Amino acid sequence: MRINAKIIKNVADVNQWEYANVAYVQEGQSNEIYIQLVDLDKTHSAEKSTALPEFPLRYMPQGTVVTLTATFPNIDSDEQFTITGAQPFADDKSIWRLPLTATDIPASGNFIITLTEDGVEKTFLIRNALSVELVNVGGC
Repeated sequence: MRINAKIIKNVADVNQWEYANVAYVQEGQSNEIYIQLVDLDKTHSAEKSTALPEFPLRYMPQGTVVTLTATFPNIDSDEQFTITGAQPFADDKSIWRLPLTATDIPASGNFIITLTEDGVEKTFLIRNALSVELVNVGGC
């Protein structure tokens, strides 16, 4: 089973949200990134469209103890950071919220997810998932 995640936006509740190509975060602001875990090996043929030809089915962790962390890599290892995700909705364990503080500034569009279910780790990379707006660009 290949697990990955899709970025979701405009999250109001367990039934009101939209898929997004990227999550937009701004330097110096607290930001929240929402993801939905998906099983890349399973698709639902009824959910096909021209814009997004296949939607993988959501992945619902089955463990008794489930944790999720997101690592935001950086070329400078001192600037890399990891945050712990939270499940905002008890009715849908596939949706996770990743809270970024004002000092958490991702350096790239990629981040690494580690999902742990009853001690078993599954790690995957979400590519080109972030767009970071830098406010303090600096200059001469």
